[in-house]
Amino acid sequence: MSDQYKNDIDRIQKLIVSIKTDINKREQKKNAGQQFTIIEGEIRAQLTNLDRDLVLLGDLMRLQENTLMQKEQEKRRNQLQEFKNQRDLISEQFKKAVLETKQEKQAAPKQMAELSNMSNRELFKNQKDLQQEQEKLLDQTYEQTMGLKYSGQNINQTLNQQIVDLNRLNDDVDKTNKNMTFVNSKFASIISKSSNCWLIIIIVIEIVLLLCFILFL
Repeated sequence: MSDQYKNDIDRIQKLIVSIKTDINKREQKKNAGQQFTIIEGEIRAQLTNLDRDLVLLGDLMRLQENTLMQKEQEKRRNQLQEFKNQRDLISEQFKKAVLETKQEKQAAPKQMAELSNMSNRELFKNQKDLQQEQEKLLDQTYEQTMGLKYSGQNINQTLNQQIVDLNRLNDDVDKTNKNMTFVNSKFASIISKSSNCWLIIIIVIEIVLLLCFILFL
């Protein structure tokens, strides 16, 4: 990759990031009721620079394409197209934001005129309706919060019960193992002192006891 091509790529990438950041800053200033005409002008200038840099990058690619492999040429073309797609998305986002601001400014005098033409009773009703809507939203938010709280409590209770059941199962397994160890030790002691006939009887008894432990555990 030539130094000129790499420098152009880096500059375009940084410019795209800067434009996106400034668009977000513009929106933040707008929502905060702050002045945003200066940053809006900076965004327009950056979009113009981006268009220029994309044209220059395309010219550079055409100059260097005879010295590059087919695979590298295709890679660069895809990169240029990706930059153009991002430029189009950013430009569309900015135009939409500007249009929304313009529409809001146009609607504001109309809303003010409507309010000024309302009687005191109508203004009071309008304010009351807004207050009721806000209270309704607060109630919905509260209900959702309490629902999440109860769900969390139920999950916690279920987990605690499962822990108790597991501990009880572990205790039962430990008791069974101790009993089995005791029985085995007794059988071993008896077997060491018994004849083959007694050995067979003891084995049968042991099998029966094992089945009893298993069935009544």
